[in-house]
Amino acid sequence: MRDIVLFILIVGCIPFIIRRPFFGVLVWCWISYMVPHRLGWGFIQTLPVASVIGLVFLVSYLFSKEPKRIPLHSPIVFLLLFNIWMVITFIMSVKDPYVLSQFEKIMKIQFMTLVILALLTTRQRIEQALWVVALSIAFYGIKGGLYTIQTAGGGRVWGPTGGFFFGNNELALTLFISLPILFYLRHIVPANKRWLKFGLLVAMGLCVLSALGTQSRGGLVACIAVGFFLWLKGPNKLAIALVIMIAAPVVYQFMPDRWHDRMATIIEPDRESYDGSVKGRFNAWEMAFNMAQDRPFGGGLNGFKAENFYLYAPEPERKHDSHSIYFQVMGHHGFIGFFLWLAIYLSTWRSAKKTIKLTNKRDDLKWAAFLAKMLQCSLIAYAAGGAFLGLAYFDLPYHLVITVVALNVVVNKQLAAEAAEKKQEKIRQLAEAGQPHPDRFKVQA
Repeated sequence: MRDIVLFILIVGCIPFIIRRPFFGVLVWCWISYMVPHRLGWGFIQTLPVASVIGLVFLVSYLFSKEPKRIPLHSPIVFLLLFNIWMVITFIMSVKDPYVLSQFEKIMKIQFMTLVILALLTTRQRIEQALWVVALSIAFYGIKGGLYTIQTAGGGRVWGPTGGFFFGNNELALTLFISLPILFYLRHIVPANKRWLKFGLLVAMGLCVLSALGTQSRGGLVACIAVGFFLWLKGPNKLAIALVIMIAAPVVYQFMPDRWHDRMATIIEPDRESYDGSVKGRFNAWEMAFNMAQDRPFGGGLNGFKAENFYLYAPEPERKHDSHSIYFQVMGHHGFIGFFLWLAIYLSTWRSAKKTIKLTNKRDDLKWAAFLAKMLQCSLIAYAAGGAFLGLAYFDLPYHLVITVVALNVVVNKQLAAEAAEKKQEKIRQLAEAGQPHPDRFKVQA
């Protein structure tokens, strides 16, 4: 029965996508982050849902009057350069079935990310996409939070099967990336909708419990980073500080001894004191760095394989995945790819900072300043928690990038329109007074 309901719901979206391409963006985000077809138990799990929705959306977009250009701001320029470099490293690498499937998957994500950017043309569209993304992820945060309460923190929380964040570590990081977005959405909800504000507050709390219930050490690092930056960037700093000070000891005491024992291993006095998992990560990170030094094009999308560990790792027998966005990119694409990838996020941070500077002192644009600050908090969560997870190709961080760019475009467009309107008003006033406009003399000169 669940499969039939999901099938009808997904197929029912197709006519709306054909009629309104931006609706396809929302459905695509829903499919990508909630992975609803994986919630079924039968035939719906094996259907190519994402491919069908993506194809319908692209056809609808192609034949629509929607804009077909993307704003070439610095984050997008670096994103395009990084994609070009990934194509080059793919050509230079050994192409086994795994590499081919991964390359196809990554390129699809990158392409759809740019198409979505072209359609994020207004505040309403930016916020609609954020609602879908945040609530799709929060669905698993709410489930996981309730499960954590039910098991008193004893059960480990996992993400959706088939999604980027199926693993417990990946789910924790994803929840903390989405937490500042939920914070922003709660902020813009009208005051008369108290039930929705309260519901989002509860959802945020359950997402935190769910993330802690994953028993992810990287998740705890992301939690601390997000908590600090939410206090730093958010309004009502005193209220946020009080909530953190009251909630932190309660949650800490609530979690079981097994959780405390695991979290206590985040910092050890020396390298030998760490467990096998952490030692494996250290070994993989050194291998990636050594390989990037020796190979300008990196090891390719299957760079963390046995033969490369024998060539470049301090402990060749200790094979391990990258477990770090930084060393994952470095190992796959070399130092050039790493610095291009890093430039995407550094320029995105700078773009958000510019938006804050333009809008912070204007009441009508304070929403944009606050959103830019919350997106910066999400980027911090990704930067902190991603140091221990291989999620360099996850589409959510790239959605943060295009949202920052789209936000900057929307703000600049409004400011430019206001400047043009003021100029026209000044010309009209001068004309009524019988005086020539100063620009006239500039043209003659």
